[in-house]
Amino acid sequence: MDLTLTPLSSGFQVLPASALGLLWLQTHFEPETWDLVCEGRVRLSAASIGSLCADARAAGLVLEGAPVAA
Repeated sequence: MDLTLTPLSSGFQVLPASALGLLWLQTHFEPETWDLVCEGRVRLSAASIGSLCADARAAGLVLEGAPVAA
């Protein structure tokens, strides 16, 4: 497991679950947000999560709690 996605009322919480997941997230977020990424405090809208999931899966990451791609 590399990333865990938890549904929230306003979107999804994104939590790194492995070193690979953390590194991958750091390549997708600005350096100013890395503390939030490391602490699992990243929240994405439902509209944004599909793109993130597709990109992560294409990179070979294993996701838990991700919505099924349409």
